[in-house]
Amino acid sequence: MDVRRVSPAPATPSGYEIVVNGGRTPAGLDAIAWARRSEELGAGEIVVNSIDADGMRQGYELDLTRQIAAAVRIPVIASGGGGTPEHLYQVLSAGRADAALVASMLHYGTYTVREIKEHLAQRGVKVRQTWS
Repeated sequence: MDVRRVSPAPATPSGYEIVVNGGRTPAGLDAIAWARRSEELGAGEIVVNSIDADGMRQGYELDLTRQIAAAVRIPVIASGGGGTPEHLYQVLSAGRADAALVASMLHYGTYTVREIKEHLAQRGVKVRQTWS
């Protein structure tokens, strides 16, 4: 789901709207309602990409992620905004995400997988620390 923040309105009471075409075209659907409907239709998990935060490396959209995680019973994967291991910790804890994408952290060589996992482990998040 690509989502952007909007002013709450009758069609988007949560203040988050589904968008398409790389975030350029509003779909007129409330993100929370769409997440629920996706689960009803059989989705096994939901990847939530905040168009507003994507590529910014300033942190995930915690409110959006938390609202969707509270609305569904399936795993929620956060996307868009991660720039530091602490951002990842925040979205997994306060944001209630089950997982999160860390593309920018790794693609630019800012952090290694080991550094990210060590940070999470130090913050009390259970992570697998062995890999080949």
